[in-house]
Amino acid sequence: MTTITTDLAEIGGLLTPGEDLSDLQLIADSLTALAGFEMATISVARSDGHLHMVVVSGQESARADLLGIVTPIERLEAELARADDWGIFKFVPAERLDPAADVYGWIPTMTTVDAAGAWNPLDLLVAPLRDDDGKLRGTLIVDIPTDGLRPSPEKRAVLNRHAVQAQRAILLALEREELSEQVRLAEAARDVIRRAGRELDPDEILNSLSTGLVDVLDLTDFWLHMSKPGGRGIRTKVYREDFKLPIDDLTSPFMVDYGQYLWDQRSITVQTPDGAERLPHPDPALQQRITEWIRHYKVGSIVGVPIGSGQTWYGAMLLGRGPDKPHWSELELITAADLGRDFGRVVHNSRAYLRQRAAVDSLRELEAHKSRLIATVAHELKNPLSAFRWNIESLPYAESEEEYAEVLTALTRNRDRTEKIVADLAMLSKVSDPDHLPPTVPIQVARVLEEVYDQLSAEMPTSDLHELVFDIPSDDVHVTLAPGDLDRVVINLVTNAIKYSPEGGQVIVSTRTSPGWFELRVTDHGLGISPEDQDRLFTEFFRSTNPTALKQPGTGLGLTIVSRIVSRRGGLISVDSTPGAGSTFRVTLPIV
Repeated sequence: MTTITTDLAEIGGLLTPGEDLSDLQLIADSLTALAGFEMATISVARSDGHLHMVVVSGQESARADLLGIVTPIERLEAELARADDWGIFKFVPAERLDPAADVYGWIPTMTTVDAAGAWNPLDLLVAPLRDDDGKLRGTLIVDIPTDGLRPSPEKRAVLNRHAVQAQRAILLALEREELSEQVRLAEAARDVIRRAGRELDPDEILNSLSTGLVDVLDLTDFWLHMSKPGGRGIRTKVYREDFKLPIDDLTSPFMVDYGQYLWDQRSITVQTPDGAERLPHPDPALQQRITEWIRHYKVGSIVGVPIGSGQTWYGAMLLGRGPDKPHWSELELITAADLGRDFGRVVHNSRAYLRQRAAVDSLRELEAHKSRLIATVAHELKNPLSAFRWNIESLPYAESEEEYAEVLTALTRNRDRTEKIVADLAMLSKVSDPDHLPPTVPIQVARVLEEVYDQLSAEMPTSDLHELVFDIPSDDVHVTLAPGDLDRVVINLVTNAIKYSPEGGQVIVSTRTSPGWFELRVTDHGLGISPEDQDRLFTEFFRSTNPTALKQPGTGLGLTIVSRIVSRRGGLISVDSTPGAGSTFRVTLPIV
């Protein structure tokens, strides 16, 4: 019996163990007993393009040699083209075999008869088993006729009658095998998705999916990239540290675009060292690049699967198998595509949950912020209002003009403090409203700094020994702000520096320009700010925890107002400070 094979390895257990294999063995055993042959073998077609021998009936000595033998389907089809048509069976006499097919899986040891029509050990009598679509699903081969002769027409008829029943049984067994494998893969895939779906954290979802897929689809490598919410950037998950493919290439824009292309096509791709078996990259040059990767890193094959839900694409995963792994079956590819869609729903649900949780957290924080704001405002207004009440009640009891003047002075001071709180609250509301941004104009920095310097110098009491040093930039430096905003920023920062500096201290306002940016620095050598206080410095109503600083009057809104003005115009504000050594506030704004 010429098997026309290439012995790749012994591959046992190709069919589902149990009933299907037992049925095929019974078919082969029955055929040898009824049709007058000592040997019968059954092979099944696999997605790797080979026939895998799974059943041997007859000589026990041949079983170890034949089980696991694989035959290229194209080589068998070439021999069948030269065969005589005996109905279900096709006969290729030894003298007609392809002389190039010089690798044989097994040649029987038999005594040939000395008669016309004697059976040659190299004769091939094979029944190709095809489905309704004409696809080759397997082969039934018989060998060593008991009478030592090539079958006569009468014996061929008997052989074909038994072969018809055998063919039906074999095809049914193969269908059961496929159905069993389909059910197994479907159950395993559902289990993977169920486990991933129980997680809410994106990283845990990716971990659960990767480990599950490696087991279900017998992967060597697994790589996944997910677009972040809003489509910005990607998250990458790699199954193994010694992942073969280059991560930099896999996360490059063209691979991300290819994942989007797969989703648009609602299809998967299969890449091998020979190129794309399905859905190649639309750009031939980039397709060649993928093929060269696979060759260079000696990867057997890669399946690209898009991930999405509804009309939303979330990413893609690459499923890799090494060259020693079997090629992908159609069932495995269908399972991979289904997993992409099912995982897309898991991602969709996870992101919906995270959005809802973020919205709830935001509402809670907003409610807490509102409560803190109301409590703080009530507290800030309580002191001056209490002073108002006490001083008003004291007016009738003033016994002299001096006492009466002291009460009026206290009333004026608390009136000013209350007006300051209300004005700061109104300004904070104005600069914090994103829906009502005031119109902006180019502001000449030098002119504003000169005006602020003159104003603060005039308002500073003669007893105040602070020294103001202003570094005025050139006249051509302009920033874009609402009228009055730059004045407010400088005044708040400078008065804040004066407030927390000792008598005789120096407050320096310096400037610096760079391409596209203007930087304002306000430096003092006063109390300084602790690292803990710096973290909350720009929060509404925050007052320093330094007892000395708390003695100074203030609403705790000035720095918050400055921060809001700067940030809404694309600028930055920061502070460098050392307790006891002073602080430097930096404001950076884009130049017109």
